[in-house]
Amino acid sequence: MENNTNPFDLIRAADYSDLQIKDFWVDFKGQELQALLEPTSITSMHILGGKGSGKTHLMRYCSYPVQKLRFPDRSIEGLVSEGYIGIFLRANTLDTGKFSGKGQDGEKWGTLFNYYFELRLVENLILTLIDLSKFDHKLMLELNSLVGDVLLLLDEQPTQKPNTLTGLLDFIVSLRKAVDLSVNNCVFTRALNVNILLSPGSLLFGVPALVTKRIKIFEKLRFIYLVDEVENLTVDQQKFLNTLIRHSMDPCSFRLGARLYGIKTLANYGTDEENKEGSEFKALYLDQILRSKGEAFKEFSRELCAKRLEDGGFANKPGEQKLKGLLQSFFETYSSDDYYRSHTKELVGIAKSSERPYFKKLRDQLHSKGTNNAVATASDAKRIISLLSIHEHPLVEKANIFMLYQDWYRGKDLIKSAELISEECKGFLAGEPGRHKTLYGHFAIDLLAQLYRDYKQSPTPMYAGFDSFVRMSACVPRNLLVILQNVYKWASFNGDRPFRDGPIPILTQAEAVIQSAGFFFDEDARPGADVPNVQRAVERLAEYLREVRFSSKPVEVSPLAFSLDVSKLSEAAKYNLKRAENWSYIFRHPKGRPNANSKRVDEKYQLNPMLSPKWDLPVSVRGDVRLPHGVAEAIFGTLDSSGFQKELNEATLGMKAPNFGKSRAQLNRPHMEELSTNNTLSLNFGDDDAI
Repeated sequence: MENNTNPFDLIRAADYSDLQIKDFWVDFKGQELQALLEPTSITSMHILGGKGSGKTHLMRYCSYPVQKLRFPDRSIEGLVSEGYIGIFLRANTLDTGKFSGKGQDGEKWGTLFNYYFELRLVENLILTLIDLSKFDHKLMLELNSLVGDVLLLLDEQPTQKPNTLTGLLDFIVSLRKAVDLSVNNCVFTRALNVNILLSPGSLLFGVPALVTKRIKIFEKLRFIYLVDEVENLTVDQQKFLNTLIRHSMDPCSFRLGARLYGIKTLANYGTDEENKEGSEFKALYLDQILRSKGEAFKEFSRELCAKRLEDGGFANKPGEQKLKGLLQSFFETYSSDDYYRSHTKELVGIAKSSERPYFKKLRDQLHSKGTNNAVATASDAKRIISLLSIHEHPLVEKANIFMLYQDWYRGKDLIKSAELISEECKGFLAGEPGRHKTLYGHFAIDLLAQLYRDYKQSPTPMYAGFDSFVRMSACVPRNLLVILQNVYKWASFNGDRPFRDGPIPILTQAEAVIQSAGFFFDEDARPGADVPNVQRAVERLAEYLREVRFSSKPVEVSPLAFSLDVSKLSEAAKYNLKRAENWSYIFRHPKGRPNANSKRVDEKYQLNPMLSPKWDLPVSVRGDVRLPHGVAEAIFGTLDSSGFQKELNEATLGMKAPNFGKSRAQLNRPHMEELSTNNTLSLNFGDDDAI
């Protein structure tokens, strides 16, 4: 019977079983991801990443329950060969949120949480040792013999002393449950009746030290405490973890997993000095590392999705190519052959008017009736349009118009420019190098997007195909799985059999990516906090980039990145910019961008391409748009909607015909400049060979 379950469901690593963590694991060549964690290093680490970057999957993959699955023969030597044992714990709000209020002061809650949190970690540690003891009888005896020494680490000895690991576990669990009982009833009793039986770190560090000292086979083993979702801890709760990191003892170290905004403090108890990156801990920015491995991530993505399909029953038939090699063929994609003719021909065919909308727009711009902006007579405008027309290739016509806009911007004679463009276009169509080839190579996708907008068609086909999904994902595995989950859902809803029959139609893919972009913006990226100001800033940024992309003369190819001088922003604007970065709406490029007018290096960012379909923006980055201070403040600051629109119009006016290079203030002045004899606008901006 055919399995119709969506193979891309269950996308949170926290929801996976240990077996799924193992089976769904995909790594770069040379086990690069696992190596990033440096599990045998004595130095602790912060593992920071956006939602879905894979930090939970990575940490759980390095935890003992998954480690042992990698050695199906239950060989203790296999585990020892890895050089470490991972003890995993999620710092979820069910455990951390209850340690506050209820009539108790913060100092009491802080001390009690520290005790409780250590008990939880030690509980997982003892569970791991019990499981290890099952490898053979001799090891069980050796581990059980440690229990008496473990009890000596306590500040007070229990009345009934356990003599096995199982008995020790029962004792630790009873201590933890006593805390649960007292905390849960504190709202009624207004008291915390708990005896704290251990000093901070005594069992966390003491038990592993006993194991490695007394058991020969484990003498070189490291114990790493993998604490995930640290963003759920309060500042004071994180101070306890920082203290453990600062005073950790061999053979132990920590790996803390958190969102980009998750580390709230580096302070610790007992000293005024904060933990320092490079000294007490290392920082691993998982998103940045994944984005730096663009080509490797493509291969990683194919492996990831092929595994999902195989697990979902989409197995290869005998003699068929492996699923990994078939992924692109499962999706209908746009063809760039013959200047995207198959798509442009379809667009032109649906038009009600025989006059192509971009030529009508150009004619109106050249000969603006009733205004002072006319730069050509009606007959000259007709002549120019005739010279730029290539009926069989609408996209080439768009390129011709773009070049005319460039010449218009530079103040050239537009009749002569059109004649030269027409002549050079013939050479371009014949395969000759030149200005056309350079411009088309840079701007073809942007011009195609403009063409779809000219014909009021949405969505554009540029977001179709597995490779496009990978680019949209920004190298975040969860983003890719969300897109594929929605593609499968929409294809099934439309009556198709995705990944079994023919390729999934472009329209179906478009529906899926738009839904994915909306989900990412409205629900997936942000935490549960109130975020209207940050989302408003992202919307304004996207609107600005869209205006640039669809202007007559875009200042950059595929405008998705931007640079700005952050130091000049107001505190509110800086806050919104940082929050947008923390929630992965935007990314910061570490190297920045040198400012052409000074020795300053401006901050450089880019909009997350997961949001591109929502605003018809590109998914690949080429250049970056420089944001003047006024525009940057209008986007990220507190300016109201009307003020932002005014700033947006002012900033983009000079990119649009017929007002090239003019500000709104100039346009509002009395007409100061008559048309010259050749009916061209007198401007002189840019080098002749600039694109």
